Amino acid sequence: MKPAEYQLEYGKESSDGFFLCDADFGFYFFFRLKKKGSDFQESPKITGFGETMDLKIKDYRLVKIQRNDDWICALVIEDSWSHPASLRTVTLKEYSEWEPKKISCEEIYAVLSEICYLPTGNYMVSNVQDYISVIEKTIRKNPEKEYFFRGHYNYKYLLVPSLYRKKVYYENENLMYMDFKTQFYNELSHKKYIEILTTMQHYKMPTRLLDTTSNPLVALFMACDGPTSYKPKGPQISEVVTMKESRKNVRYSDSTTVTFLSCLSVLETDFKQELYEKIVESIQKNDPSIYQNCLAFQRFVAEVKTELPTFDLAIFSPEVLLKPKHVRVGMINERMIAQSGNFILFGLCDYKTGTYVELDTVIKERIFVVNQEEIAKQLSMLNINTGTMYPDKDHMSSTITKQYD
Repeated sequence: MKPAEYQLEYGKESSDGFFLCDADFGFYFFFRLKKKGSDFQESPKITGFGETMDLKIKDYRLVKIQRNDDWICALVIEDSWSHPASLRTVTLKEYSEWEPKKISCEEIYAVLSEICYLPTGNYMVSNVQDYISVIEKTIRKNPEKEYFFRGHYNYKYLLVPSLYRKKVYYENENLMYMDFKTQFYNELSHKKYIEILTTMQHYKMPTRLLDTTSNPLVALFMACDGPTSYKPKGPQISEVVTMKESRKNVRYSDSTTVTFLSCLSVLETDFKQELYEKIVESIQKNDPSIYQNCLAFQRFVAEVKTELPTFDLAIFSPEVLLKPKHVRVGMINERMIAQSGNFILFGLCDYKTGTYVELDTVIKERIFVVNQEEIAKQLSMLNINTGTMYPDKDHMSSTITKQYD
């Protein structure tokens, strides 16, 4: 099976190609010029499956890159969704699964990264220089905001903490928390809720925390640092997510909001579900007595007072238990220091359905990352590598060894 092919006629020449229409990446016609030096004429005609499209120069722009003796070309069709409904298109994922390919996925990525600013408003970068330019452009739009970044190896990755990825995790959060604390009781018995959660996160336990960084180059490294167990079938598209937040809304690890959210970890699941339902109902009916009079809220208050003995109900707003918060955490270990690490601390979810309040601080433009191996080499020249990002003996030794392999 292969993508539906059309014929592009330009001047006295023609080339076979296909339409790629993807919500993340845009609308294009990809083709390969048959020989080096072919002269692409304006106003091309595309035919196939009984249809003919006459493209005017205002309808598209041509982008091409040289590959050996050929040119890989794309007509970037700016009016992305005006094509006929009968037009046969593929998404990038569909195309990547088809074999054989006349144009490789690496060549498509190279064209898209050459464009950089995609018609959808997203970006695609293949080197550190372009990435820095994109970040600079993004931050300059709102320099008064606080910026956080997160890089992940697969652009389909959801911004959700590990706790909410499996039902068995969020249904047993309090048990996992207490098991971990019990195993390291001498070390953790005097620690705050958030300190125990960050320690659990450090050791890869499921928590309501989602890692972020204030350093965009660290996020780029994370986007290029694929899991050792992950074996992609072909070239990979990674992503760096940029988030902006008003400085007044950023919390610190010793704030009352952080105590409210982090102490949820020790509440029994039935209490958390009741608290979630009562808070949602009280907000809808504008009646705080609905949640204040339930047993789950009394259990929550008792837990808060173990850390905040002077807790005053008058300063409490129930919405705080639903919405995720960006948190600046103290530099509790070498890894946090090296990675300029922060967290997003998530609140209650609906434990019956697994739904939760999503982040509203994510910038709409997404930064897709390709050519990860070459970017990793560029970052290493800037002293951003496995050894500096994970400054423990295991990672440091593997980094040293890799230099001599």
